[in-house]
Amino acid sequence: MEPKTRRWILISGALATTAIVGVAGALLWSGSRTVVVADEPAKPAETPSQIASSFLTRAFSGPASAAVFTDAPAVAAPALEATKAGMGTSVYQATLTTSATPSADATTAELAASVVWRMPNANPLAYDIKISMKRVDGTWKVHWTPALIHPQLTEGASLTYRQTLADGALLGRDGKPLVQGTIPDGLYKSIVSTAGDVKGTDGWEVGITAGGAFTRLHGKDADMGEKITVTIDPTRQAAAQAAVDALPQGAAIVAIEASTSEILAVAQNRSLNGTNPFIGRYAPGSTMKIVTAAAAMNAGLVQSGTAVPCPAKATIGTRTITNAGFGHDSVPFHTAFALSCNTTFGDLGSKLDANALPAMAKRFGLGADWTIPGADTNTGKVPPATGDQQVENSFGQGNVIASPFGMALVAATVVSGKTPAPTLMRGKPSEPNDVAAPPPAAVLQPLRAMMREVVTSGTAKQLAGIPGLAGKTGTAEAGGGTAHGWFVGYQNNVAFAVVVENAGSSASALDATATFLK
Repeated sequence: MEPKTRRWILISGALATTAIVGVAGALLWSGSRTVVVADEPAKPAETPSQIASSFLTRAFSGPASAAVFTDAPAVAAPALEATKAGMGTSVYQATLTTSATPSADATTAELAASVVWRMPNANPLAYDIKISMKRVDGTWKVHWTPALIHPQLTEGASLTYRQTLADGALLGRDGKPLVQGTIPDGLYKSIVSTAGDVKGTDGWEVGITAGGAFTRLHGKDADMGEKITVTIDPTRQAAAQAAVDALPQGAAIVAIEASTSEILAVAQNRSLNGTNPFIGRYAPGSTMKIVTAAAAMNAGLVQSGTAVPCPAKATIGTRTITNAGFGHDSVPFHTAFALSCNTTFGDLGSKLDANALPAMAKRFGLGADWTIPGADTNTGKVPPATGDQQVENSFGQGNVIASPFGMALVAATVVSGKTPAPTLMRGKPSEPNDVAAPPPAAVLQPLRAMMREVVTSGTAKQLAGIPGLAGKTGTAEAGGGTAHGWFVGYQNNVAFAVVVENAGSSASALDATATFLK
């Protein structure tokens, strides 16, 4: 195709133009005058390669400006925009690998190009495309087809890059991510430290999106990590926290699902004195009578209906024991338990073998030991004793110590009838170090009825309106004329222990129990 030139011709004092093909310079005759005309070269028509290159250069930097180089800009522009959005910050580069020099009368041509997308993670997606060219009204245009974006693309589809997220996580019992602040901060940090990096590593994929479907072209699967459920129940945890926060004294609650030994709640208020519910060590007071009653029944000293003395005051060995302002000549053993008769239990304790209380306590989980992923724990200690020490230990004074966690295990054992295996993180079971078989059923069955009687007509009768509740109150001397208040019990499948420091009696513990359960 020959280049055109334009000539400026002066005719009768006016300017006129005409197009001349194939002439670099010429003499034009106008009447009798000879006029010399200077040539101005016209802009050459762009070739198919130039048009294709312009399209590729602008394709995803300015889709609208690229679309004008096609024969269907109204369709091309939104299609290019869709892939630009789908590929995010990926970088597009295309290079023509062939050129075309069609004849002057040709109306079509075909080119090829190599494409590389450099994705946000630096991985490449490379492929080849074909570019069909058409001459439209004398100008070369790229023939629009979605295959210009990717050979497998169809109308309405787009390329998409996306991350495939690793979904390992610490979850609450409700299946939602465990959030700091929903459990005591120290416990949260301990769990996170134990679990380590559970999330895994994110993957990625690039593919074709069409409607709601995604067809993967290339990618790397995520390393999905580990999902660990923390056994804390958000609802019960919130209720336990509200119960202890309502008290001015230091207070704590531990709740356990009896059937599974999963820890449901661990709450403490700001006033709790330099410890936590897992390792706090207190004299258990009369809540120890759960263990003493089981040991006495197991030794054949007494059964639930056996008549026993319950004097207001008694000297046993060298110790003078008193009750809290009451006394009876004789009551059934289950009544002595419900009324929390110290003199009855001191007498029974004096008759037990030195190892009877430690052995029975361990069968309830008190004094036993587990390595529990996510928490350092100490259930307590019931050492062997004789004489006066044994007498005091039998009603939870002396040298017996317990944590709220340990006493919650005692209650859970009463309900379940099996050795507890306390768990805080599902899939990471506790490792028993020093545990024992559970108490015999012949002991547990009457013990459950006795603990129910404590609520219906005994020292916890203020809680009688709470259905299914059973337990044991306790007041433990703490020195300096103060005493800690306890309530250890269960409602249906939830076993728990409540302790209130320096409360003077079990009344505050009962109030906290009511708030927790209601």
